Amino acid sequence: MIKILIIIVALLAGLTLAPELSANKGYILLSIDGYTTYETTIISAVLMAIVFYFILIAIEWVLRKLLSMNSVTRGWFASRKTKKAQKNKNLGMIALFEGNNKQAHKLLEKSAPRSDSPALTYIAAARAAHNQGEYELRDQHFQRAYDEGKGSHLATGLAWAELQIDAKQYNNAQKTLSELEKIYPKKSRISELYLEVYPVIGEWQSYIDLLNRKRSPLFLSEEQRTEKLVTGYLHLFQQKAAESGEALQLFWEKNMSRWMRKELAYQKAYLDAQIGAGNDLFAEKFLLDKLKKQFSIELVPYINQCKISIDEPFISLLEDKLLNDADNALLHQTLAYLLVKEEKPESAIAHLQESIKTNPNVQDYAVLAEQLQKQERVDEANECYRLGLSLAVSEA
Repeated sequence: MIKILIIIVALLAGLTLAPELSANKGYILLSIDGYTTYETTIISAVLMAIVFYFILIAIEWVLRKLLSMNSVTRGWFASRKTKKAQKNKNLGMIALFEGNNKQAHKLLEKSAPRSDSPALTYIAAARAAHNQGEYELRDQHFQRAYDEGKGSHLATGLAWAELQIDAKQYNNAQKTLSELEKIYPKKSRISELYLEVYPVIGEWQSYIDLLNRKRSPLFLSEEQRTEKLVTGYLHLFQQKAAESGEALQLFWEKNMSRWMRKELAYQKAYLDAQIGAGNDLFAEKFLLDKLKKQFSIELVPYINQCKISIDEPFISLLEDKLLNDADNALLHQTLAYLLVKEEKPESAIAHLQESIKTNPNVQDYAVLAEQLQKQERVDEANECYRLGLSLAVSEA
């Protein structure tokens, strides 16, 4: 009903306005700089405007079609380049695993920007460059990998540090790990790599602190952790002993806990460090104190390792221990060597003879033979030389 009313109104308006418009057509004059260029009626101008409008619509449609075709073309070329990049990436990975690093680097570097995983591709390219000794180029690829994706920062940093360690660039690796630790403080792999770096650069205190601080993330058994701690303290002791015997002694008394000072492994590490640095007086004092307070047969060999200044206290101590352990070859041997130093050949011979009964060795036979010669017991000395030589041949 409404549509019919609109049509009727339009017809009535046409019937009313048409005669008026036809009688008064009016005109449009276009003039530039006072010269008439075009003149037409209003109706003709309106019709021309309508025609021009439809022409513009047609041109727009044609342009849209052309642009649409161009977009499809661009998409096809882009898809083709992406597929080619993916193919080159796969070929590069295969070449890397096959050891063809030069070809791998060329393919991976070229395909990385259009790869479906640019960061991983750059990491692989970095490894190929590393394998060729191109460390600066390797670092450039790692930086690109780092910039490509936030989700791969940890993987990129760890791979970077691993290759720096492989190239013996330990200070650079430490810096890389330090930056990673600020962002990922609980990642166990960072701690594991630190344990590789610290020993090489001599950061033994940091090594020990890490073992104490990161027990769970390192996934070490208690036995493994203890072994690494003892190793760490041994090298730390050596650093202190290299400064002075007093420096190590002070560190032992002030920084080592009571239970550690009672542990045999740490006592041996202390003695190894002091003797190795030539601080024999500190080692002698420490050794005598420990043997008197907490005698351990495992500390006895250190008596002959360090240059004892006063033998008598050790001789008395060993003689007392032999009263309750008369068949101990190590006690007899150690005491014999002290008696040799004290120029008591008869007593030394007696203890060496007891020692070789259960623990025959070339050195003891040689020392025994020498002491027998001093006592002009030539036949016995020759027999010791013969037995020592036979033992040396059998062990060779």
